[in-house]
Amino acid sequence: YEITYGDWSSAVCSSDLIAWQTWSPEAVAKARAEGRPVLVDFTANWCLTCQLNKKTSLEIDSVRAKLKDISAVALLGDYTRKSPEITAELKRFERAGVPLVLVYSKDANQPPQLLPTVLTPAIVLEALDAAAK
Repeated sequence: YEITYGDWSSAVCSSDLIAWQTWSPEAVAKARAEGRPVLVDFTANWCLTCQLNKKTSLEIDSVRAKLKDISAVALLGDYTRKSPEITAELKRFERAGVPLVLVYSKDANQPPQLLPTVLTPAIVLEALDAAAK
């Protein structure tokens, strides 16, 4: 049997979902230069842990509200087709594959927080709180 989780691009159009933008090193740099916290989700359609994180701890009301409150930028790195740029980023953070979720502080001098492979809402919310300070 086959399980499908829909396609990520549909999340961009809907007002009640997180307004994900496409990840790139430039997008991270731009948001940080503006003094905004950044949530980066490296994910793939075939990654079950990624889909679980999305359902339980990312695309949820409390996280959407927190992102708005702290005017964070949400960036999505879609690894479904294994982009070399994302592979390099995974290696940089010593991950063999997705999921990789990073939270960058609004303080551009701080390194990003590397979140655990399996997320909970509390982990994500605490990371975003810390990033907003």
